[in-house]
Amino acid sequence: MRFDRYVISIIGLLLACDLYGQSETDLLVERLMEFVAEEQTEGFDFSELAERLEYYARHPIDLNRTDGSELQELQFIPQLFIDNLLDHRNRSGRFVSRYELQVIEGVDTELLRLIVPYVTVNAPNSLSGIRAHQLVNEGTHDLMVRYGRTLQRRRGYTITDTSRSRYLGTPDQLFVRYRYHFGRDLQVAFNMKKDAGEALFGEAQRGGFDFYSGSVYVRNQGMLKGLVVGDYALQFGQGLAMWNGLGFGKSSMVQGMARQSTGLRPYTSSNEVPFLRGAAATIAGGPFSVTPFVSKRRLDGSVSYTDGRLSIGSIGQTGLHRTPNEIANRGAVAQWVYGTNAQYEYRRFRIGATAYHTHFGAAIQPQDLLRNQYAFRGASLWNTSLYYNYSWQGIYLYGEAAHSIGSGFAFTNGMIASLHSHLSVALHYRNYQRDYHSFFNQGIAEGSVASNERGLYSGLVYHPSRAVEWVLYGDFFRFPWLRYRVDAPSQGVDLLTQFTYTWYKKADVSIRYRYRQREENASMELPHNRVVEVLRQQLRISGQYKISDAWRMRNRVELTHYRKEGDATEIGWMVYQDIIFKPMAGKLSGNARIALFGTPGYNSRIYAFENNVLYAYSFPLYHNDGIRTYLNLRYRFGRRMDVWLRFATFVYRGAEEVGSGLDTIEGNQRSDVRVQLRWQF
Repeated sequence: MRFDRYVISIIGLLLACDLYGQSETDLLVERLMEFVAEEQTEGFDFSELAERLEYYARHPIDLNRTDGSELQELQFIPQLFIDNLLDHRNRSGRFVSRYELQVIEGVDTELLRLIVPYVTVNAPNSLSGIRAHQLVNEGTHDLMVRYGRTLQRRRGYTITDTSRSRYLGTPDQLFVRYRYHFGRDLQVAFNMKKDAGEALFGEAQRGGFDFYSGSVYVRNQGMLKGLVVGDYALQFGQGLAMWNGLGFGKSSMVQGMARQSTGLRPYTSSNEVPFLRGAAATIAGGPFSVTPFVSKRRLDGSVSYTDGRLSIGSIGQTGLHRTPNEIANRGAVAQWVYGTNAQYEYRRFRIGATAYHTHFGAAIQPQDLLRNQYAFRGASLWNTSLYYNYSWQGIYLYGEAAHSIGSGFAFTNGMIASLHSHLSVALHYRNYQRDYHSFFNQGIAEGSVASNERGLYSGLVYHPSRAVEWVLYGDFFRFPWLRYRVDAPSQGVDLLTQFTYTWYKKADVSIRYRYRQREENASMELPHNRVVEVLRQQLRISGQYKISDAWRMRNRVELTHYRKEGDATEIGWMVYQDIIFKPMAGKLSGNARIALFGTPGYNSRIYAFENNVLYAYSFPLYHNDGIRTYLNLRYRFGRRMDVWLRFATFVYRGAEEVGSGLDTIEGNQRSDVRVQLRWQF
């Protein structure tokens, strides 16, 4: 048996150059960004995922030591395959090579190609027997400084009347990021950030940067599985009760319907909102683990006095502090969170429970509107949840039940099954009651939060060969109560089909069609609001072609159709061409795009992923008529220093101004520049 495994490893090693001739990290990040960004907002920060993938590319996961949690952090590995991997190790003994993965049930060439750069065997325990001077002399440091600016002047910087809303800072954007790693088990992270319009060492920001974030993370030290002091994120179950940071949802990656919870992680993103600040630890003994946590933060929010008592009208979600009003709301809301999670794991079965308490310095009092009848009111909330997952003979079952004490419940259950070596299906049911509340809720939903929604999702993936993949899903949902701009119970459907053909190592092409139907208030002036159907359709044809080891081409054509009773029908289009230059060896690399687009209005807008400087992936919207182009360049100064340069511009045809409100720019062009320096030592 051992001899056979060595033979398999040798064959895998011989195939390595063929399968992994160039780094797949950048390509994988681009692909995952496309999946995630389909359901995220334009300004969503993807740096957390990109940084995590690069970290594991530099510090591969030890297949002989992992309990599967690190593999979950990669996001693209199905839980069913992780369970099969652990079973294989239990039956056959330690891995002798990472290429032994090819004999595990559930792997295909594509998944193997993605996994191999992030795993290894027999990595040393980085903190065993380590002394203080070794931490200083042998650790790795990573310092990155990014500067950006919009070249045209926005209206908010031109206003001098102190009685009007205006930007108090400069249009410069500045981000400083520091990381220290000692092997795989010790990390120190620190971020400093200033957004455009915010002050720096002046005005309301006399302390320097507008946003500071930091953490110390230690893991895999005996029973101490993980410890974070500072800013951290928690991900448990399917995200109904407690989930911070990034999570997949509905997309052409059907397996993303089953959330891959990572438990406790340090928070390293530049996003200023969805995290906890304090301390948390995961302690494991045998099949049991427990994660106590405590957090205290000051959040942005609008506060006022009602009947002589302080109340909170809303909690800010942008993290921006540019205008007098935004600065007045900064840190106005005190938030305390404490609780614990407990989990039991036995082979392929996991069950866990979470309970935590959220308390604010004042009571939340939303506007007195009919749609807010079931909204949360008060200063404190207890949340509990119970979740599970289990895999058996090609079937993965998962679910979670959550309760906000004193109000409603939320439930979800799902299944991903491999019916055949070429066919997989996914089912997902959700029922979120209208009075269910959680301030850390990221369950899969059609709405913005997992509340006031019922839905049934069914997906299918068929790949008759390595070259062909067909994905199809349908999601049918209903909102039992009123929502923003929907003054009645409503319903809808989301359908997607995508066909992909891949010429091995050379090119791929995909055709996607998406149909979305929802209900909203009619736009027409009526004595009372009437709910009408809103229809959006998208057709996308995209592909990429590898010209050589250094050059790739990528292109896309996309059409959108929007229709709503009382509004003009909109048909939009966009076409782009990318050129990507990344030699195997060499100091200079880069990529460029030119895009043409035409959309009658915002409702027919189109989103498209863009390459950017490291950890700054973007997903801007294309609307109106115009041209979009950008150029990214990276130059490596030896092995320790890199510099990135970016220029990007929108030119709109026939426009007299760009943007709205304080962001308005006179003229028809908006151009942005970025410079980024990274030093590793």
